[in-house]
Amino acid sequence: MGQQQLMLVILGVIIVGIAIAVGILMFKANAVESSRTAIINDLGYFAMRARQFYFKPRQLGGTQHDFTGITLNMLTPLSENENGRYYIESVTPDELILVGVGKIVVHNDTIRVRMRVNEATQEVEIIN
Repeated sequence: MGQQQLMLVILGVIIVGIAIAVGILMFKANAVESSRTAIINDLGYFAMRARQFYFKPRQLGGTQHDFTGITLNMLTPLSENENGRYYIESVTPDELILVGVGKIVVHNDTIRVRMRVNEATQEVEIIN
């Protein structure tokens, strides 16, 4: 009877250990997904602001159908917030490319999201 109880205790410890490991993995996956979603939301806000400047006439402080006059300071007062760091990767008269780099580090790499903005649409590309 003593051996059977010892085996049940060992089996219980193994099951609890596996459950803790799975819980930690699920928590990390949820944190990464939440961070990625927050960065996409921030980039979407910046895209909306960029379009406002794009359509606004120069006399009113806009860029009048030209993305090249838009800087990150026009879109947000800070290039960094609790979700990540943001910068403009490239800009042409017809397209603006924004990038967000998350603050969460996963497997020695950070979360990166790129958003291409033109006058009508925005396209999200998850780099990492």
